[in-house]
Amino acid sequence: MRAVEIRPPEPAVDAPLVYALIERHRDTLSQWMAGIVRPRSAADTEAFLRLQAEGNDEGRCAHRVILADGEIAGICSLHGISAAHRYARLGYWLADSHVGRGVMSQALALLLRHAFEDLGLHRLELGCAPENLRSCRVAERLGFRLEGSCATRSSWAAVSGICVVTACWPMSGRIEHDGL
Repeated sequence: MRAVEIRPPEPAVDAPLVYALIERHRDTLSQWMAGIVRPRSAADTEAFLRLQAEGNDEGRCAHRVILADGEIAGICSLHGISAAHRYARLGYWLADSHVGRGVMSQALALLLRHAFEDLGLHRLELGCAPENLRSCRVAERLGFRLEGSCATRSSWAAVSGICVVTACWPMSGRIEHDGL
């Protein structure tokens, strides 16, 4: 099992590495994430990471860089955090070179612990293409359950439908299980 950690982005340091990772895996990532095709340079990526860092500071999001054995492997984040409603939306992506090794399950377990224990959230939602079986399986392993589906968003042309899965605290101890 790989050593996995998450941390807030350091825009100036992380941008060239995150951009290079996106470039190497753009074809796969763009199947599931329309926004991943937008950054066209390390400078674009740095600007995006700066916005996310500001959102972290203001409590609007919890954007994290995923490190696997000390190497940037992807991103996971909570978006649209509502302290009043104790709710957020979850998003994540992982480079192909790190898929299938438990990296995302471990990273999301850390993020979910932060969401539920540190931020006091009670509900997370994830919009996931039903065809993205790996992503759906990660969510299921972490205790998310399917509540329904909604129509395709026009900006996600390659997605035939979006499954909405939710996790509510407590999650039957799943995020405390070391065997993710």
